[in-house]
Amino acid sequence: MNTTTIASVTLPAFYDKARNLNNLLSWMEQAAQEGADLVVFPEQVLQGYLPDTLNWNGEAVAWQMAQAEVVTEGESVQAMQKLATQLGLHVVFGMTERHPERAEILFNSAVLLGPGGLVGVYRKVHQPGDEKHVYYPGSDFPVFSTPIGRIGMLICYDKVFPESTRELALKGADIMIMPTAWGYAGDGSAGDADPMVDSYTLFGRVRALENQCWMIESNLCGQHGNLHYHGHSRIIDPLGNIVADSGTTEGMAIASVEVQSAILRARSSDYLGYHFLKDYVPVQAPPSPLTVHNRHARPLGEHHE
Repeated sequence: MNTTTIASVTLPAFYDKARNLNNLLSWMEQAAQEGADLVVFPEQVLQGYLPDTLNWNGEAVAWQMAQAEVVTEGESVQAMQKLATQLGLHVVFGMTERHPERAEILFNSAVLLGPGGLVGVYRKVHQPGDEKHVYYPGSDFPVFSTPIGRIGMLICYDKVFPESTRELALKGADIMIMPTAWGYAGDGSAGDADPMVDSYTLFGRVRALENQCWMIESNLCGQHGNLHYHGHSRIIDPLGNIVADSGTTEGMAIASVEVQSAILRARSSDYLGYHFLKDYVPVQAPPSPLTVHNRHARPLGEHHE
């Protein structure tokens, strides 16, 4: 079986795009020196994430608007693509993407680059808090074929919704990649006892196990804006085991794994012989109560005495 070396990097982000880009390029080189075939970086690591998700900030909106890049034209993306080609790397990173035709439309996106060029882009579907005031939501969960396996992406809050990763798995994803800006609930003084670290771990392991495929997470670290981030970029196998963890400070989780054989074992013999996707029965779930129209509302033009 072929072995793939995967690296997931924990980084701080700054409101300085040139500094962020230099950090990304430096870690790409380090990952390549350690034999990585795929390197993953956090959510919004190119421009910096919002300073808060619960308080609207006009300066933050203006920053994102000014620093956004069209994926196929942006100087930063082109610099990363050039190095990815030189190093023979696949790279996933988070950024603020500008719509190629509508300058006022921004997306919170994850970009997948390969040695041969741009492979694909995922636009975050589930948006918490004030992300709704800055970004437009994406509308689907694409899967991209690469020499190292079929890759699907999600971003941060998407992980809370099981349909996100289930759709990727049903579309054939071998590797689910999640750039994230997952913070502590507080100031970080509680360390790994912080409840948000626990939920991060729980969601990541469950999403890998319930779909019996790989889950790669890359998180920010340190204080950024008003928020504090706990790192723990991870490589999680198809049984939900954490294979590698970066820790809470800037660093890299790296592991050489057999992507396909681990999935085959997980779906045939490793979990009592159960293959969850084979046994999956689609359920026609109702929409969110918040999206259901008021059943007692009168049709337009209807009058009652």
